[in-house]
Amino acid sequence: MSRFLPPLTLFWRFFFGLLLAALLPMLGTWYVAHRVTFEKSQSLAEAQLRSEAAKLAGRAEGWLQVNYESLAEHADTTAMRAMLPELQRPVLVTIANHQPWTQVAFTVGLDGMSLTRSDSLAPINYADRAYFKTAVADQPLGPQLLISRTTNRPSLVLAVPIKDELGKVVGVLAKTNGLNELTDQLANIRIGKSGRAILLAPDGKLAGMTGAVFEKELRDYSKHPLFQQRENVREDVLRYADPTDGRPTIAVLTPVKFGWLVAVQMDAADALLPVEETDTNMLLLLAGAIVVAAAFAAIAAPYFTRPLLRLTTIADDMSRGHFDHEIPGVERRDEIGSLAKAIERMTRSLRLAMERLTKTEA
Repeated sequence: MSRFLPPLTLFWRFFFGLLLAALLPMLGTWYVAHRVTFEKSQSLAEAQLRSEAAKLAGRAEGWLQVNYESLAEHADTTAMRAMLPELQRPVLVTIANHQPWTQVAFTVGLDGMSLTRSDSLAPINYADRAYFKTAVADQPLGPQLLISRTTNRPSLVLAVPIKDELGKVVGVLAKTNGLNELTDQLANIRIGKSGRAILLAPDGKLAGMTGAVFEKELRDYSKHPLFQQRENVREDVLRYADPTDGRPTIAVLTPVKFGWLVAVQMDAADALLPVEETDTNMLLLLAGAIVVAAAFAAIAAPYFTRPLLRLTTIADDMSRGHFDHEIPGVERRDEIGSLAKAIERMTRSLRLAMERLTKTEA
């Protein structure tokens, strides 16, 4: 194969030697830096996601607990048990005024018709509402997420059973809550360029998401990997391909009381930006090493090649019988100097031999 390749001159051998000496340790450094940066980037991204998820989950759980306890306590009062509108309405007004996120509080009879409301609207039939069916069936809490017709944003209706002294369900106490207390927190999430937080209701409906715009219907996330894999996540970190565009995504899932779920996620590429920066910097260093090696070879190679070319010319002239050259480089103390001294001795020997031959012939 070597006969098909042009011979390498001393310059190119010198250049490739310098390049190899520079690249080998740099490639090793690059590999180590890439691995270390990759692991640190992953750990840092997961730590940031966990921190934000823990904050949001704590706030969501506290908010849900406050609302549940408020309803449960008021449902256990004499005014509520009486199931009389004139006794219940002052309590409903107090509930609505005490919690600024409460849009309306109301009671419902066993037939599904509202008895009274904090806003004094006409009776409404709630018999088909999921929260009513759950509470009237003597479940501790009946939740239902829906889009508010007033704000066009998700609202959460919570309902608890009203029981008499014997523990029999006689009605339902419910209230509609705006989710601004929670969704505003989602909007403030800042993790990298793509970090976003998601709040899912127990049925998989989207209650809030960073940057989300809600229309007339709730988004259904029950088929989303975040919801489907919530029970199978190891160490609370889920890696999946986003169903919308296939982007690799890292998410931290934190369950919340009453079946709610908080997820904070970011694009995997965003988490690995430090790795990309490291690779870019190492490529620049490699390019610089190639330029420096080429420049050094261009500067240093003539120091070796010029004396050798001169000695080659002298040796060629000697083969033609010219022995009157002054040998350059004999003062050098390296291999080229040794070669010059050897050629100088050979020149003297050949000159003496030629002189003797001439005298003999004469």
